[in-house]
Amino acid sequence: MKKQTEYQMAKKTLEWVSLDAKREFRNDLPAIRMIINDTCDAICKDLRLSDYHRGLLENYSCELHPKD
Repeated sequence: MKKQTEYQMAKKTLEWVSLDAKREFRNDLPAIRMIINDTCDAICKDLRLSDYHRGLLENYSCELHPKD
């Protein structure tokens, strides 16, 4: 079994948070974006991700934002 990197785990966690936020705050797009962005920031700080991986995770968080 292949071991996941911290970045891969962070990305999966952010995806789960995104799905939960979209389910709970279905019509509140700014709240969903804030939850995703705040979680991304917390994950990066907790895991002390490198600038490179932080940038990748931030870009991924933008992909998870709900579309207008």
